[in-house]
Amino acid sequence: MRTSHYFLYCTLLLLVPCCLMAQDKDSTKVAKDSLPAFGNTPKLDTATNVTQDSVIRYRVNGTYLKSIIQDLGYTASRPFHWQGRDFAKFGVVMGTAGLLMAGDYEIKQFIQRNRSSGLTKVTNQIEPFGNAYSPYLIGVLYLTGVVAKNRNLEHASLMAAKSLLISTALYTTAKIIIRRQRPTTTDHPFSYSAPFNGDKRFTSFPSGHMLTVTSVATAFAEIYGKDYPWVPWAAYGLATLTGATRMYQNRHWSSDVWIGASLGWFVTRTVIRSQRRHSVKKGTYSLQVVP
Repeated sequence: MRTSHYFLYCTLLLLVPCCLMAQDKDSTKVAKDSLPAFGNTPKLDTATNVTQDSVIRYRVNGTYLKSIIQDLGYTASRPFHWQGRDFAKFGVVMGTAGLLMAGDYEIKQFIQRNRSSGLTKVTNQIEPFGNAYSPYLIGVLYLTGVVAKNRNLEHASLMAAKSLLISTALYTTAKIIIRRQRPTTTDHPFSYSAPFNGDKRFTSFPSGHMLTVTSVATAFAEIYGKDYPWVPWAAYGLATLTGATRMYQNRHWSSDVWIGASLGWFVTRTVIRSQRRHSVKKGTYSLQVVP
């Protein structure tokens, strides 16, 4: 059995129990089955005066599939609605990207000079979390939620899947337009090709692995972080290690990894904001952990 498979199993062993044991801390004490899936007709609980579907939790149905298209449009249109604080955050992201681009060559050389057989073995085990393992992880957690009748875990997995789909669509578009050459084939970080060029050497920007793992990490950190403070540390820690492996393997420049992480975080937070927007229309919003 490959060592990387043990990493995956350990991740599941950590996430599944904490997700299943999560309890609702809402003071209204609504019964655990009183909050139906998004799209059902709202009913008022006369004992609590809380609309029973005030907290949106998705299931795989037409409403969920429609929400993917809606949230894709919502995410793509967000920059047109930014205000001062949003532009300040954007400035920090782009400023950091600019600094990293200026030092991309030196960072690459430093990493490549410090390679070792031990580090290579470790990075080979971590790298799949940014590509192969993430969809499987989401699928296993979703099925666990369905079998255990844990609506919050089922919903969290679908939120992560939706964020991942939207992120993938955006970063694929970016790769098609911004044709940056991978560091495996050049020492020049400012080597670009014309948009829509099919040359696979020019697919460096942004890092898809980093975007994927950050999207999934952000979804679970946002939903479970309040009840389990270690979840964000574990999720973002694994994401950071994944990004480091992509630089170590000389597949991406450091600025590629930074933009991939920023885009994954932005998309997932925006998807959760979109859910909040729909929840507010239906009643009191809450994204607490509910079994």
